[in-house]
Amino acid sequence: MDDLNLTVRISDSRSLCIAPISSQMYRETGAKGLGGEYGYFIFEVDDEFSDSGINIIGKAASADAALRLFELLGGKAV
Repeated sequence: MDDLNLTVRISDSRSLCIAPISSQMYRETGAKGLGGEYGYFIFEVDDEFSDSGINIIGKAASADAALRLFELLGGKAV
């Protein structure tokens, strides 16, 4: 799996990320219906509530899909 870790700022304290997550983080979020712990997850991080972890929004089907979604959100992949 390619090492993608894409982040776009959506407010002063919040970021939207597209990246793989650890098995432990996957279990801690209680994610279900996402086809398992492998792949590129779309999740929100709030700096003001860093103790609460992440909020998984969805999962990209492939690395190409993850990059395309990131570009649609206004991010620039380097």
